[in-house]
Amino acid sequence: MTSLEVAIIIAIVLVIAVAVGWYLYTTFVATTTTQGRLAVSSAEYDSVSNVLTLHVTNPGPQEVTITTVVLQGIRCNPVTIRLQVGQSERFTVSGCSIPATPGTMIPGYIVTSVGTTFPFNAVVR
Repeated sequence: MTSLEVAIIIAIVLVIAVAVGWYLYTTFVATTTTQGRLAVSSAEYDSVSNVLTLHVTNPGPQEVTITTVVLQGIRCNPVTIRLQVGQSERFTVSGCSIPATPGTMIPGYIVTSVGTTFPFNAVVR
């Protein structure tokens, strides 16, 4: 074996070792950090007044802050709702001007302060 062949083998082993180490590190970090969760119990959109009413619950394991609500791709007026673990909240969001037919459903999602999204379907009234 020449020194070039040895250097290539060592480089390949080093790249594989770094890749395996990075995989193990990111897997460990992902299992030790907690992320908040939300459960959307109900979502209703009033097509006359353009108001969205949401009922959400925070099952834990940590506090969650809702910063944005998006309905059918349109960002509604900004909100800041802070939910403690186990807390339920019913709140309304305005500024979602969407033409909708009563009896249909509109997709949307909630965005938290850490960027996590939670989808829901709003019933049009």
